[in-house]
Amino acid sequence: MLPSDPVERKDPTPDPHKPLRDDVRLLGRLLGETLKSQAGEGVYEAVEEIRALAKAGRAGSEEDFRRLGDQLAGMEVEDALPVARAFSQFLTLANIAEQHHRVRRRRDYQLEEDASPQRGSYDEAFGRLIAGGVERAALWQAVVSQRVELVLTAHPTEVVRRTLLQKYRSIAELLAFQDLPDRTAAERREVTEALAREIVAIWETDELQHQKPTPLDEVKAGLVTFEQTLWDALPRALRDLDRALVVHTGRHLPVSAAPIRFGSWMGGDRDGNPFVTPEVTRRACWLARWQGADLYLREVRLLSPELSLTEASPELMERTPEAREPYRELLRLVEERLEATRERMHRLLDGRSLRESQPYWSAAELREPLELCRRSLEETGCGALARGAQERRVLPARGLRMALSDKVGLGAAELQALELEEPDVMPEEQR
Repeated sequence: MLPSDPVERKDPTPDPHKPLRDDVRLLGRLLGETLKSQAGEGVYEAVEEIRALAKAGRAGSEEDFRRLGDQLAGMEVEDALPVARAFSQFLTLANIAEQHHRVRRRRDYQLEEDASPQRGSYDEAFGRLIAGGVERAALWQAVVSQRVELVLTAHPTEVVRRTLLQKYRSIAELLAFQDLPDRTAAERREVTEALAREIVAIWETDELQHQKPTPLDEVKAGLVTFEQTLWDALPRALRDLDRALVVHTGRHLPVSAAPIRFGSWMGGDRDGNPFVTPEVTRRACWLARWQGADLYLREVRLLSPELSLTEASPELMERTPEAREPYRELLRLVEERLEATRERMHRLLDGRSLRESQPYWSAAELREPLELCRRSLEETGCGALARGAQERRVLPARGLRMALSDKVGLGAAELQALELEEPDVMPEEQR
């Protein structure tokens, strides 16, 4: 049965923000211990005194607020720097805890069957639209026809080093592990010790990049972000979208639907960065294609062991007539072409001569054998396996292409030279 009016919001936890306060308190305590051991008692005491005065001043004490101003104004630069850095690190740690808490709150809602949809979720938005008179069929059509492209760009003021970003991510993962209900006392101690090590390492790491990143450095940083976060996050988001569509419209998100795509201006923004040359753009495209082939190769290698079936549709059997395991044989051929694609990009980047090979030239070429596997599974009564593979939504939902807008200044001929599919670029005469 399809839902009608959205129900009144019910919070699944009595004190929803207590875990956040606990995390911030723990991280603050560990940072304080780090200050004592690495920066000295004097820095720790100065930080604590400033914090106490600021807290009292915010509560309304004009005297403490005046004392705070006098203390800050009277500090020497060499004394103020570690204090300012300590507060900066605390705010960063608090932000990590808050971001993790958003994930925790979302899971809390999902664990409670009688809780109302979380504000801002697909369920809440779809329920509100239907309650407002939107037809279910119209809602489904609007969702599947959406096309949102999130474009990665390197902000000129972004100075956080990748080394630190990796440490911040480790802290978030440790906080997530700490939330597991069945962790032992020894495991809790291990988490606290690991958090302490990460915070010490962060304090002792140089936060500044002393060399200006090149456009290709920015491209590589963007690709790391894509690999470590977006590549896995997008399939989860699409699974949630699919389930919400089924609940509210009775229809699935089509396999071919790709409402969210990614692009990049890094290495391609000719107007925004004078150091971006045609050669830089070529290399940026080759880097993106190399990573795309590498990521898809990993996915196919994960998929292959799942499809050890010996029976398949006539169409698939015709493609692999001698194979005892037709799905795995077809995926082996896909692996070979992905490896050839990756190797070709590697040689282009290194300036080496190209070997005779069969790389993939387009997403459609890669999509075809995977679609054949899906059709065969459904035709032979193995729809559950098809749905399991489909939930990963390897294609066409994920993938990174250069966002070649009018700023980039590349035409169709240049795009073909880069071995890229032509994007949605406005013709020159219409600009």
